[in-house]
Amino acid sequence: MHAKHKFDVVIVGYGPVGATLANLLGQRGLDVAVLESARDVYDKPRAITADHEAMRVFQECGLADEIARATIPHPGTDYRGLRGQVIKRFYPQAPPHPLGWEPAFMFVQPDMEAILRRGVQRYSNVQVLLGHALTDFEEQSDQLVARARCTDGGKTVELPCSYLIACDGGKSLVRRQLASPIEDLAFDEWWMIIDAHIKGPVDLPPRAVQYCRPTRPGTYMVGPGTLRRWEIKLLPGESAEDFQSEEAVRRVWGSFIDVDAFALWRTAIYRFHALVVEQWSTERVFLMGDAAHQMPPFLGQGLCAGIRDASNLAWKLEGVLRGRFNDHVLPSYGLERKPHVRTIVSHAKSFGLIIGELDPVAALARDERLEAELHSGRAETVRQKFIPGLTCGLIDSDANGQPTAGAGALFPQPWVRGADGAFHRLDDRLGTGFLIATDIEDVHDWLDADARAVWSRIGGQMLRISPSAAADTGSVPGFSERDGVFCTWLAAQGQRVALVRPDHYVHGMASDAAGLSELVRRLGHTLLAN
Repeated sequence: MHAKHKFDVVIVGYGPVGATLANLLGQRGLDVAVLESARDVYDKPRAITADHEAMRVFQECGLADEIARATIPHPGTDYRGLRGQVIKRFYPQAPPHPLGWEPAFMFVQPDMEAILRRGVQRYSNVQVLLGHALTDFEEQSDQLVARARCTDGGKTVELPCSYLIACDGGKSLVRRQLASPIEDLAFDEWWMIIDAHIKGPVDLPPRAVQYCRPTRPGTYMVGPGTLRRWEIKLLPGESAEDFQSEEAVRRVWGSFIDVDAFALWRTAIYRFHALVVEQWSTERVFLMGDAAHQMPPFLGQGLCAGIRDASNLAWKLEGVLRGRFNDHVLPSYGLERKPHVRTIVSHAKSFGLIIGELDPVAALARDERLEAELHSGRAETVRQKFIPGLTCGLIDSDANGQPTAGAGALFPQPWVRGADGAFHRLDDRLGTGFLIATDIEDVHDWLDADARAVWSRIGGQMLRISPSAAADTGSVPGFSERDGVFCTWLAAQGQRVALVRPDHYVHGMASDAAGLSELVRRLGHTLLAN
């Protein structure tokens, strides 16, 4: 590598979040370098579950089908109380699936990471430096210089770049150098993780189980193939040092299952945190994934949050680096992602408090309350309902700064009929970029001349989706959808047209031509460089 070569972006960390970002930027043609201190993919599972929004981002990378083949649908979860009774329950979201994928799925992280890294190899504009650890970086007026040392020989390389993205995990060197304050949401517990493969006959629950028992809280999860996971809370007075031997691990594990029916793959002790970094970026540095937030695993959203980070920032970086968007678009990354993540972390913490209660009296009261909610139908039983939309940032808002109707919602992905007569997921029929989507035929005529000029500068697309056979209507492509996902969603919003961002979040909606033209003009004023 030539020392004077300037990259658009340097990514620090090549886990699933860094690799996803490298794919998203690589396919956009940006000049990218990736620094990773390790030589190979970490060969043990860490994250084990993710959701349809993450899979939709993998779809944008062109890797979702390959990833999906190695996954299984999440079977849902039962929370069991003091008597072993079900006190809370989550079911898989019923079809038709709003994003075109299983709402939640189980995977093996080393396998997923390998696929993501192979995806990056498609792009000659992305250089991956394995065995190179970031040592420091320096922000200058017109660029940033990252320095990395080869872990084998100690040789240092300098990488000038426009932007540095920290995907280097919970102990992020980049975050430490920025000295960004961290908000502690007051969850701090030690848990033991056990991954094992079934090797003999054993009676196992078909669904995931949260054992909400004060004597020893724990979690059972169903992984792909023969993989099964247990997460077991360490009790007061216990420490990681107490579980250094396999004998000690098996003794505690054996209170949940016949351990002789399993081949132990790995054990690890994790400190479950609920943390959100206050400052997500400077002018040229952005924090992403565990470098920006950490959450307990009880909602299965840790990896998903990092993938959303990557999706949110990728299109903004491209627009600014290409000179199409204003520089002030970039701070919207942290402005949008921080409250979104904070809400999810808070939900994950609340589930962790349910599961990990150690006081028998409090646990009894918990059981009575949750059973009453479940049996009355008041309890929410779909996990995806706890995932919010965007509430601020680069979405349409009213005079009080509140999102207008539909703004910040996640846009659905219906199955639509292609020219070949077969049904395809909508995103596969479109490129990346802004989108106007509607069920009416003449939406192109809804834009006045000024709005049409803005829309052309943005490079946006238009399409019509209908429940029946649709044909191209002039310059607006038409699709028929299979399951009514889009039309049902649009009717629920009470609007006629959705203006959708490249990361599939709704910027704003309109019910008439004047409203749509004004929405496009406001977007152009916010987004476009002069």
